[in-house]
Amino acid sequence: MKKKLNGISLEIPVEVYNPAEDSILLAENIKINVDEKILEIGSGSGFVSIFLAKQFPKNDFFCLDINPMATDSTRNNAKRNNVSLNIFLANLMDSITDVSPYFDVILFNSPYLPVKDQGFLGSSWSGGEGGLETIEKFLLNLVKNMKKTGRCYLVVSSKTDLKKLELLVKKFYFVSNSIDHIAESNETIHLFLIKF
Repeated sequence: MKKKLNGISLEIPVEVYNPAEDSILLAENIKINVDEKILEIGSGSGFVSIFLAKQFPKNDFFCLDINPMATDSTRNNAKRNNVSLNIFLANLMDSITDVSPYFDVILFNSPYLPVKDQGFLGSSWSGGEGGLETIEKFLLNLVKNMKKTGRCYLVVSSKTDLKKLELLVKKFYFVSNSIDHIAESNETIHLFLIKF
């Protein structure tokens, strides 16, 4: 499928997450400083990183996805939009420490729905019971990969167990607050800012 979103030209295979309101919420709320290194987990079509790389062309952007069709899609869409991204096939932050151990800004439009769907596309939204299985693994890695002065932007749904998420954030010695949200018909999508 071909689409244009916020001025970004995209071609998205059916096996790759189609960026929607949650992706726009993330892309439009990121604060980046010159020379900061940015990591996006679950880049999908590449929309968020491409959108940001067009605004901050001198920054280094790293994109990870567990879905090989998504990494191909990110690569192709980056070329289509004339931006440079470092793209890796990986599960969460596995193996990224070999490339770069610490990041200033980490972005994650997480699989937050409390369902257990299968397959690469299902992994885009399936957060398991309570919607937190992937997020808990992510927070464990975040401790190791985010600079002490860094920040993380995490997208979650009101369908996620938000009280348990707050406890998990504290468990890993982070602080968090919701900096923006979108109210949908049957859920609210939150963007959390997480810091040490």
